[in-house]
Amino acid sequence: MDEDYHFDITPHIVKQLGEQLVSDEVTALLELIKNSYDADASYVSIEINTTGTYIKDGLFYEKHKGYIIVEDDGFGMNKETIMKSWLVISYSQKRKFKEEKRKTPKGRTPLGDKGLGRLSTQRLADICEIYTNENPKTGTHIAFNWKDFDKEEILSKVKIQSKNFVPTEKKGTTLVLSNIKNLEVWKGKNLEKFKGQVSQVISPYKENRPFDVFIKINGITVDIEKSNENLRDLAISRFRFSFNGSELSISGKTKLSKFIGQKREEYRNYIEADSGKKFIEFIKKKNKDIKISSENKFVFSFKKKFEFSKDIGGLEIFDGERANPGAFNGVIDEFSLDSWLSDDERLQNLFDNISNYKTFVKSQIGIKIYRNGIAVIPYGLEENNDWLNLKESQTKTSFYDLRPNNVIGYFSIDEGVNSKLKDKTDRSGLDNNAYKRNFFVLAYFIRDEINRYQRKIRKAHNEYLNIYKTENNKIRTTTEAFGTIKKLGTDSKETIAEAKIASGILDSTVKQEEKEIQTVEKNPLFSSDIDKKNLEKSKNLLEKLKTIQVTLLKLEKVVSKTEKLNEVIDVLEPKLQTLEEQLDNFSELAGLGLTVEAVSHEFASIADRLAEKSSFYSSKLENNKLSQNDIYVLMEYIETTVNGLKVQLRHLDPALKYHREKKSVISFSEFFKQESAYYSNRFEKSQISFEIKIDDDFEINANQGKLTQIIDNIFNNSEYWLKQKKENEKSFNPVLTIRVEKPWVYIYDNGYGISKAIENHIFEPFVTTKPKGEGRGLGLFIVVQLIDSLGCSIALEPKINKEGRKYIFAINFSNIIEI
Repeated sequence: MDEDYHFDITPHIVKQLGEQLVSDEVTALLELIKNSYDADASYVSIEINTTGTYIKDGLFYEKHKGYIIVEDDGFGMNKETIMKSWLVISYSQKRKFKEEKRKTPKGRTPLGDKGLGRLSTQRLADICEIYTNENPKTGTHIAFNWKDFDKEEILSKVKIQSKNFVPTEKKGTTLVLSNIKNLEVWKGKNLEKFKGQVSQVISPYKENRPFDVFIKINGITVDIEKSNENLRDLAISRFRFSFNGSELSISGKTKLSKFIGQKREEYRNYIEADSGKKFIEFIKKKNKDIKISSENKFVFSFKKKFEFSKDIGGLEIFDGERANPGAFNGVIDEFSLDSWLSDDERLQNLFDNISNYKTFVKSQIGIKIYRNGIAVIPYGLEENNDWLNLKESQTKTSFYDLRPNNVIGYFSIDEGVNSKLKDKTDRSGLDNNAYKRNFFVLAYFIRDEINRYQRKIRKAHNEYLNIYKTENNKIRTTTEAFGTIKKLGTDSKETIAEAKIASGILDSTVKQEEKEIQTVEKNPLFSSDIDKKNLEKSKNLLEKLKTIQVTLLKLEKVVSKTEKLNEVIDVLEPKLQTLEEQLDNFSELAGLGLTVEAVSHEFASIADRLAEKSSFYSSKLENNKLSQNDIYVLMEYIETTVNGLKVQLRHLDPALKYHREKKSVISFSEFFKQESAYYSNRFEKSQISFEIKIDDDFEINANQGKLTQIIDNIFNNSEYWLKQKKENEKSFNPVLTIRVEKPWVYIYDNGYGISKAIENHIFEPFVTTKPKGEGRGLGLFIVVQLIDSLGCSIALEPKINKEGRKYIFAINFSNIIEI
């Protein structure tokens, strides 16, 4: 009797499921293309005809309007495969295939595993007919109408027609989808938009597209390779990156045309005039890590490598280790949309005019994620989908960063290699797990490294122009500039006086000439033949004199305004002096800010612990369980907490404003003894051991607040990376060491050391490998400024640790030693 009872489902639910999981026509086509890929096809051909009728012998539904043909040369299907893979909703042989880490004969890991791709057909058309064969002898033809799903009460009652056919190909599958739904998608602007979307969801880059995709809509071929090398040749910068699972490599190259921008005349005068030779030499001397490229019109290049386990901060730990998303690679091309391109001969040959070029570039704009050559929606595809946050980076940091509307590129992932980067069920992005988040951390790291390079070459360009212009102008300092302006103001007074004299002489001459001309014209009988002959010459001369007279009057007015230049200088000079003083104070204030940030974190921890204790004992009091011993313990805890707060304040106090200008004699042994309580308490929470070695103590005459900020900023850097290593290696015992040996103070730790990629720039502003929000790249730059204000210096010692990296900061205090 029990066997009469069983589950079933209404066909309408299946239709609803398809509508929710397959959101649009592009997603639907993608799912069908994935099926062809999974079947090891060498190609998939898609033909869309919105008005015609598909002619083929044996169609079950011959009468229809509009059709979509999806054809491939993949495995094909037999009856058993059709029954399970197509007619059992959500059944998927691929799921088990992937779990066993198996690959197809062509080495592919299936892209689909949810068994829902077949539902894509109902998004596109009402009728679905399938011709499929896995051998050249016989094939199977089945057909059904999605409208029947609204008529029947249970799924098993939906009518499916079938018969065998004799195939013309060895193997493969052809879908005939007829009575196209939503015809508006295939008309006018919607059609153009659709063609643009399709040309992007299938990778236009041959190097990461594993099979051919051919698409024709109403007789027009959609060329998915339009973003070819001809277009890419117009890129002003190109960046490549690859991650092999343990090491991240980032490289880039830039053309001179990158520096044209809106200042074409400036570019012509200072860079193009000598084909960029002086500028290139300047860059070579200025930045050792920027190389000169000899590759096809690119002049500058860089390459950096970073270790996944040591150099990249902010990575999540999962199952006791950093969640590794797997190997990937990619390319980002940067394009200019400035008007100077209208003169570019290559652009004219390819696009006829700049308007066509801009339209095409804008249609391809975005950085996509391609999985085996097929886009992961919505990354870089949907309007305003700036998943790399390029817009935010540009507005908050620098105008020279990558801009979302000027880049075309991709991140290429693989279904097998990047198996932890799973698609959401509704195909609206990647599942939000630790592997996806670490993939994004790496992507943001790549973005930030490229942006650092962009800022560096742009800064060098600006410096070059300033120096070159200064050399030409012979004015090298603000003092010289002010002196020149003052002299101009003084000279203008003398010039005005001379101009007034000249103006008076000119006025007198004009009057005399006018009088003589009038005399000749009024008394022709009394004028000599010579006077009459010279009359026309005199008139011409008079006109010229009057022109000079008008010009001289205008010149007088202009020159008279320069008398006020001294007044302008009197206003500007003190303001510039104030600005210079404010810049001098910047390092101290910024250093103080970082110190306060660390102390405030400690305050917050103390406050949290105190609140926890208060809540615990308040609960005891309410329940009349508070004993005399509890009160004693609480008072002891409060006293300890207050002492802890005093230690924090004592550490901060020397850096406050009223102390900043005070200098005193400081013994390093006494200084670190005084600060040891603060640092030991701070590092204890992170299980960091703190060691002080006094090999040769000495005293300096300095401001204690500055010294505190210097030590703090170096410690902040060490603390961050020691904690990162501790998270990555549970058995690791972090140690931070200070060694005093007159006149040096050495600070080092047993962490990974300084990444080779940045060791030559570690003291420059905004240089960091920490993720955004966890590091600004200012700490060590501020250290240099503060040490420099003391008349001392800091360097990275050449000695390397067991990781093969430099790791010791050496501060030379010889200039301020107290004798």
